[in-house]
Amino acid sequence: MLINIDAGHGSNTAGKRTPPFPHDIKINDKLIIKKGEQFREHIANVGVAFLLEQELKRCGFETMRTGWNDANAFDDPDTPLADRQRAVVKVGCDYSISIHFNAYGDGKSFNSAEGVGIYIHNKHIEQSDKLAMRVLNRLAEGTKQKNRGITKKALAMCNCNNLDVKGAILVELAFMTNLREATELMASEKFWKESAVEIARGVCEFTGRKYIPERTMPTKAITPESSKEDI
Repeated sequence: MLINIDAGHGSNTAGKRTPPFPHDIKINDKLIIKKGEQFREHIANVGVAFLLEQELKRCGFETMRTGWNDANAFDDPDTPLADRQRAVVKVGCDYSISIHFNAYGDGKSFNSAEGVGIYIHNKHIEQSDKLAMRVLNRLAEGTKQKNRGITKKALAMCNCNNLDVKGAILVELAFMTNLREATELMASEKFWKESAVEIARGVCEFTGRKYIPERTMPTKAITPESSKEDI
């Protein structure tokens, strides 16, 4: 089963970024947003997409990428939507998942719009509604957010007819124009990982596959005396 993972927009797409941050935010040792800087949506989109790819592959799915080509999110052109659609059709994907962060207002200042939601196409739906429901249920179980539900709209990366897929969803994980969601969720590797896991769990439930969690190290060393009891 082949699933396309789409990272919305491009590294430098105009407007697709937060308002200026009121303080420094450290995402990791190599990525720090300074006070007064704006955080680009595509960087977070790829952060989630890359982790989602790992999750889906571990669970036995094959994947492809549109809108990004590797973990480096700083050099991706904004691939036209028609080109993304043609790439999905050419490879013959079963499903497509597009990763985004939402926005409201003029983009210059933060506001109260918030929450997580999923878009499906308003005409070419196929199995998108069922996939969206499974994924949204999982996302709603994670970090507390307003559940904005499933919205039908004529979006290119949800158009099952043009993508030639069984189902396609566009996930809006949080609002980049909401101060809390921008600084605590969008600019957080922990949230990227959580979102990737939740989306993968939803996909597994929808397709009837078992979710395989990432292998973790034991919290304490296993010794000969404790191995039988612990294992």
